[in-house]
Amino acid sequence: MSLTNADAIPAAVPTLRRTLPVSLAGIATGSALAVVTAVAVALRFWSLADVRLNPYYDAAVRSMSVSWHNLLYGAFEPGGSLSVDKLPVDLWLQVASVKLLGFSSFALHLPEALGSAVAVPLLYCAVRPLFGRGAGLAAAAALAVLPIAVITGRSDTMDSVMMALVVLAAWLAVRAARSGRVLPAIGAGAMMGLAFNVKLFEALIPLPAVVLLFWLGATGSARARLGRLAAAGAALVVVALSWLVAASLGPGHHPYPVGSTDGSVWNVALVFNGIDRLRGSGAPVTVNPPSVTRLFDGPYASLVGTALLAALVLGGLAVLVAVLAGRRDGPPPRPARVGAVAIATWLVGGAALFSAMQMLHPRYLEVITPAIAAAIGIGVVSLAAAAGRRRTAAAVLAGGAIAAALGQLALGPATPARATVVVVVIAAAGLVVVCALARRRGAAPMALLALVAVLAVPTAGALTAVHARTSSAGEPGAMPAAEVRALSRFLTAHQRHARYEVASSSVALAGPLIARDGRPVLMLTSMNGRAFTTAATLRTAVRTGLVRYALLSRATCPAGSCAPAVRWAMAHATDVSRQAGLSRHGLLYRLSDGRRGP
Repeated sequence: MSLTNADAIPAAVPTLRRTLPVSLAGIATGSALAVVTAVAVALRFWSLADVRLNPYYDAAVRSMSVSWHNLLYGAFEPGGSLSVDKLPVDLWLQVASVKLLGFSSFALHLPEALGSAVAVPLLYCAVRPLFGRGAGLAAAAALAVLPIAVITGRSDTMDSVMMALVVLAAWLAVRAARSGRVLPAIGAGAMMGLAFNVKLFEALIPLPAVVLLFWLGATGSARARLGRLAAAGAALVVVALSWLVAASLGPGHHPYPVGSTDGSVWNVALVFNGIDRLRGSGAPVTVNPPSVTRLFDGPYASLVGTALLAALVLGGLAVLVAVLAGRRDGPPPRPARVGAVAIATWLVGGAALFSAMQMLHPRYLEVITPAIAAAIGIGVVSLAAAAGRRRTAAAVLAGGAIAAALGQLALGPATPARATVVVVVIAAAGLVVVCALARRRGAAPMALLALVAVLAVPTAGALTAVHARTSSAGEPGAMPAAEVRALSRFLTAHQRHARYEVASSSVALAGPLIARDGRPVLMLTSMNGRAFTTAATLRTAVRTGLVRYALLSRATCPAGSCAPAVRWAMAHATDVSRQAGLSRHGLLYRLSDGRRGP
């Protein structure tokens, strides 16, 4: 059986095509997608330069822009002694941005904001062949306003670029299934491999769904499908391992990866960013501990829980209605069945993993936002299409929209805009009920009103986050800008001929200064207080004038046990924090070098 365009369009779309000529329908769809994309761009770029930065990754961008060697290896500090705990592919985009626009907040945020915005029309392209234009538009609209998608897109970490690559891979998998050609399949594998280079194993969470989109949707013999799937798998492996192999075999000095226990990039990729993330090794759980309700509680509730609830309710009801209708009218079109299985796998699998894993930063949830948005959009449009034909389905749509909206209000935080949101939800839900009872206006008005009711709470959350300049990047070692400037001025004035601007007991302490000045820093530890520089090396550097000052904190000593170099520094240092213009004691120290000096 061949997969034709007619097979790929569910029953709701012919109704629209009978109402509008094909050309007008295409123009209307394109205009609507342009509006949705414009909303996504506005939410991600509004006051983008004012959003707080992540000093750790920004220090790496500054260091990587110093030399090609640092760029290749993802050096954390300009001297190239340490590299970041991630593969540097996404940071290359930020380096290119700051080279073009200058080292600024906007330039550092730009690649992520672009990736997040581009993912919106890409999701439309992935959903449309499976469920039709209406579902594609609704899914894109949901992704445009999901709070965690907006917040992560406004942060300077790499999750949004990864998410865009995954959505692109899903679209290419759909195209490979429809066309029967091998090139889109190879492209899908390559995009998944590139996404792995951006965010490692987090990017592989949607991999089963992408495989299902191709395997279940493709036609031809099992042997032919297996051949195309093997080609896609080979592309994935080659691209995914390309940097790891290059960094292992590359010439010159190899920086020590932060988080590694043996200095290997393979160790930091597979263990630190893989096994340890599941076990939570080396890092405490900072928010809700693992549980079945984890994503619906605490800070996760407003970021993703409200939208996840709507996706489960509406998606589940749409599947139920389709199954019941299938007993009378036959099963839904094959592409819709394939899409439903793939999206459910992506959504349920990702939510289950994030509910169980120990260490969960909110930005990790970005990888399941396309599945959440797709489930909401497809659920609303599918129920609206069924409601146009049967009164029972109309009641299900009205009840589902109301239940999802009220559930979101219950989970969401109390905000100044809550009263307005309640009014919008009630009004939209009421109109859904009226349209469902009348069933005279067609599926489109019901779908639009239901979507407004369901997306009111997420939209309010996104607007609140934009207004508050919220970021999901984290701020390890962040210092007030005035103090970083004061610290930089003091060190510049008292450097003499030192090679290192400062020694530092942790990467977090050094980040803000590196991001500002771009000078080499002598790192005493790598991650969680793990020794990097020996006490003898530090002693020699101090005696020969290679380093004169140190940023020290006892907080970098796990369980009160400091690395030997940190202990030596604390025993041979004088606190000069106040002299440097800092607001607190116990941060900047002058190291004893046997000479008198300020």
